[in-house]
Amino acid sequence: MHTKRKDNRDRLWSRLEREIQSRAKSKDRSFRLSGRWKRFVRVQDGFKIFAVDGKWLRDNVCINFLHAGHGYVHEFIPLDEIWVSTHHYRDSRFVSCRCRNVRKDLKMSKPYFDSTVIHEMTEFKRMAKGMGYWGAHQIALQKERDICLLDDPHSEVLPKKKKRRS
Repeated sequence: MHTKRKDNRDRLWSRLEREIQSRAKSKDRSFRLSGRWKRFVRVQDGFKIFAVDGKWLRDNVCINFLHAGHGYVHEFIPLDEIWVSTHHYRDSRFVSCRCRNVRKDLKMSKPYFDSTVIHEMTEFKRMAKGMGYWGAHQIALQKERDICLLDDPHSEVLPKKKKRRS
């Protein structure tokens, strides 16, 4: 089990995250963004899962939309939706994708997409109970490690198959 990393980010981040989290239950439930940049994928564990064009979102809605998001982290995402980018990102001067073994076209693999969905659902559920983003994020990263869809949550490397003993 990994230990929780200390949050060394600027305090402004945690203040903004707490503000978005505290207002989440007051959202207008009829507000829904849509367009060609957003494609419905499936319903999973009560959430509507969408594949989204992360670059379009960074250019038009939110500069800090990275791999994915949910309604306790992004004020424009409804509470019953999880958005996952279709691609890793290298277009932001603000922050850069740290993922390893990414395809040249930056397209996200299905295992990475699915692992990210699990991450977002885990994070959302913890934040819905009042946990702050940083702690919920660390638990979600551990959940990704535990389900083993990828070798590491920051890598497109599939886990090595374990040898069976006879």
